[in-house]
Amino acid sequence: MQIINEPKNALNQAIQGIQWAYPNLKWVPTTFGCYDETFNDDQVPLIAGGGSGHDPAHWGYVGHGMLTAAIMGQIFQPPTPAEIVKVTKQVTCQQQAFFIVKNFPADVAAFTEAQQQLINEHWQVGMCIVADDISVDNASLKQRRRGVAGTIFVQKILGAAAVQGATIEELTTLAAALTPNIQTIGVAASGAKIPGQKSASFTLNEDEIYYGIGIHGETGYRREPFQSSELLAQELVSKLKLNFKWQRGDHYAILVNSLGGTTPMETMVFNNDVHELLELAALQIDFNKVGTFLTSNGMHGLSLTLLKLTDPAWLTALKLPVTTAAWPN
Repeated sequence: MQIINEPKNALNQAIQGIQWAYPNLKWVPTTFGCYDETFNDDQVPLIAGGGSGHDPAHWGYVGHGMLTAAIMGQIFQPPTPAEIVKVTKQVTCQQQAFFIVKNFPADVAAFTEAQQQLINEHWQVGMCIVADDISVDNASLKQRRRGVAGTIFVQKILGAAAVQGATIEELTTLAAALTPNIQTIGVAASGAKIPGQKSASFTLNEDEIYYGIGIHGETGYRREPFQSSELLAQELVSKLKLNFKWQRGDHYAILVNSLGGTTPMETMVFNNDVHELLELAALQIDFNKVGTFLTSNGMHGLSLTLLKLTDPAWLTALKLPVTTAAWPN
C-alpha cells in the first residue's frame, strides 16, 4: 500500500506538500526544480538533480551551505536539458554555474546537453560526476559505479567551498580530489515502489536480502537469507575494505543511509555494527551521520558510504552548519 491519491498526481501533490513545509524553496514553473530564495548570487551556484523518488534528495539539500538549486524529473527519470537550463537561468545572472551529477547514463546525458547549451550562450559551467557505488554487475562482475548516497557528501563539501568563494576551476579541482575517496554499497529486503504500481521493482522471499541493489530498484549481485545486522555490516565493510585498501590509523567519515523503508532503530543498530568493525580495523572515525538522505522510494534497505578524509579541510566542511531541510546540523 502507498499513501497517495491518484498516482498521476502524486509527484505534483508531494511538491505542493514540500512548498507548505519549506516556503524558503521557490519552485520554477513547468519544472520540478526549486532554488534557495535567500541566494544572493554572489557565489558560483551549485545545482544538482536527477529523478524524483529519492527524497529528500535533492530538494532537501537546497539552502545556504549546500545546493543553490535542485532539478528533479519524473520518478527515477532525470529532468530534461531544457528544464535544467531553465532552472539554472532562474537562479543566477552571473552566467556561471556548477553541476553535481550522479553517474547514470540518462542523468549524465541530460546535464551534459544542458551544460553545452549554456556554454553555447557564453556561460561558464563546470560539472562533476559522482560514481561512488562499488556494487558489481551480477553477470560481468564489473563495478557499476552509479552515483548514490555519497553524492550528498560531495554536495556538502563543495557547498562549503562555494560559500567561501571558490571558482568553477577550484570546485572542479576539489571534486576531482574528493570523489575518488567516496565509496558506497547498499543492501535491501524489498524493491522500490513506483506510484500506482502494485508490485515492487523486485521481489524477494520472506526474510531474504539482496546485496548491491541500486537506487532505481535495480537488482543486486547476491541474494541470501537474512541472519543479522552484524552480518550485513560484515559484508558491506568487507567490500569497502577491498576498494579502499585501508591502513591502521586512516581517517574516515561514515554515512549510514536509509533507502526509504528502514526505521531509525534499524539504521542505528547497523551503525553500531559498522563502528565495531571499523574499530577492529583501527580506523579513526571523525564524522558520522545516520538518517534518510537519498532513497529509493520506500525500499526497505540501507546503504553505507565511507569517505577517506585525506584532506583535513573536508572534515571542517562536513561540520559546518547549513540551512537545508534534510542535512542535520
